[in-house]
Amino acid sequence: MSAWREPPSDAPREPACYPDAMDTKSRNRLILGVALVIAGGVVAYNMFYSLTPPRHADHDHAIAKLDAGGFLWVERASGERRNLVGRPDRVLVMHWFDPLAADASEQRAAVAFAAKYAGDPEVDVLFIAQAPGWEGVRANAAAAGIPEDRLYLDQDGKTAALCGVRRIPETLVFDPAGFLAYQARGAAPWVGPSMAAQVERAKAGVDEIH
Repeated sequence: MSAWREPPSDAPREPACYPDAMDTKSRNRLILGVALVIAGGVVAYNMFYSLTPPRHADHDHAIAKLDAGGFLWVERASGERRNLVGRPDRVLVMHWFDPLAADASEQRAAVAFAAKYAGDPEVDVLFIAQAPGWEGVRANAAAAGIPEDRLYLDQDGKTAALCGVRRIPETLVFDPAGFLAYQARGAAPWVGPSMAAQVERAKAGVDEIH
């Protein structure tokens, strides 16, 4: 058997096994796969953050239970967002109002009512302005006496619609477990014993509306 010899330097060589076409196809598949994963993640993220608690079946009530998962966003003047969903562990009074309304008597009555509970850790009163943006909201809210730390913005009423708020002013009262205890469409009975009685009833807890 003859010994193997190195072929002459001018002899033709076999092509290297690294076809450029295959590399390009593999790279394109990888890029496409990564793009699909990112797109899927974006869709899943948006779907997750668009979840809201279920509305009552007859659509005549607001959301019957806050602690049912999802997100209902309102915004503070600082830009920080607050999710209204969850167990509040106190009576939660949410008053939606029009900050640009010519008559602010409803807001002033609500402020006087909220002042009675300012030192009560079992009650949280929120003033939620329904407007396109913050322009003019803080000034008008301040004129009505609304404390800025109680003031929130519901831009264009998106959260109000998801909550079942049909017109403003409208007030929702939830018990500490997050069950709807009271709903006032239009002006609420801030003056007199009625509203206070609703808050005290909510403190004790209510049954879920079915």
